Amino acid sequence: MASSPAEIVLDDADLAAASWCWDRNQPTGRGTDTLPGGRCLFLPLRTGQGNRGVVGVSRAQSDFRLAPDDRRLLDALVDLAAIATERIRLAKDVDQARMLAETEKLRASLLTSVSHDLRTPLASIIGTLASLRSFGMRYDPATRDELLSSAQDEAERLNRYVANLLDMTRIDAGALEARREPCDLADLIAAAVRRCQPSLTEHKLKLSIPAGLPMLPLDEALMDQVLINLLDNAAKYTPAGSTIEIAVARHRFSIVIAVRDNGPGLPPADLDRIFDKFYRVREDADRARAGTGLGLAICRGFVLAMGGRIHARNRKDDGGGAHGAEFLIEFSPELIAEAPALPPSEVASP
Repeated sequence: MASSPAEIVLDDADLAAASWCWDRNQPTGRGTDTLPGGRCLFLPLRTGQGNRGVVGVSRAQSDFRLAPDDRRLLDALVDLAAIATERIRLAKDVDQARMLAETEKLRASLLTSVSHDLRTPLASIIGTLASLRSFGMRYDPATRDELLSSAQDEAERLNRYVANLLDMTRIDAGALEARREPCDLADLIAAAVRRCQPSLTEHKLKLSIPAGLPMLPLDEALMDQVLINLLDNAAKYTPAGSTIEIAVARHRFSIVIAVRDNGPGLPPADLDRIFDKFYRVREDADRARAGTGLGLAICRGFVLAMGGRIHARNRKDDGGGAHGAEFLIEFSPELIAEAPALPPSEVASP
């Protein structure tokens, strides 16, 4: 497999001795009683799991013999090499076992997502359409509109789930390419809020965006999806009537977008895994929210593709009773001009 110097070539006698050493797990060749006619001394790399290889040693002199001390030293070195190769093999086996376990875990999560989170809205749509088809004439117009609206909401939820699965596939396959172009953050946030309006109807929304923000080199579609996922997540895990805030802060070398809520916050044990695929915060069975556990993983993938960073933390009580979760997106574009930051103008809307 390898030699030093690299130009060493084994003749037939040496190859026969090396093969005997491998097959019988015994020293062969020069200085032994087995096939001593070759130029090399071959020693097996013995481990508890069997023979892992063969080491051959030779010198320029055709009749070389190793002194007893040299032979003991060589045996010790070969034993250490055998232990090293065994540790490498065990490390590979452990990595493979871990990878198989993670693959199985992802497969189970995907099956759970498909069997529950995707079938639930589908069952609702089918039930609504079946009712309208069978008993549509018995419903008054208001009831029919309500049923159609419910079916549309479930169809849009199903569409978001499927889109999340496709987006995660693109991220995993490395096929995600951000098409950056100058974007106005205020416009992006306004568009995302409009698209999330149905899920935000029971919450108060607070926007804090400073004037005079520079244009950022972002992918508009990816950033729009990031904001939508974060807003949808905040609405899902916070009680009705609570406040959801989007705040933009301009620092000297970065711009930070924060999405905050007044919910129960994130368990400290989940902070390091909140952006993992299919990972969902543990809840009681009667409080479990629908979802695939992909929204935050997609946010991380999209933000990284645009050259930013995202992390989550719990809000610190500033004395005003503020609590909940906070998701921070940071961009450090080189094109941000050295201009003084302006005080934010706060806009509150129900």
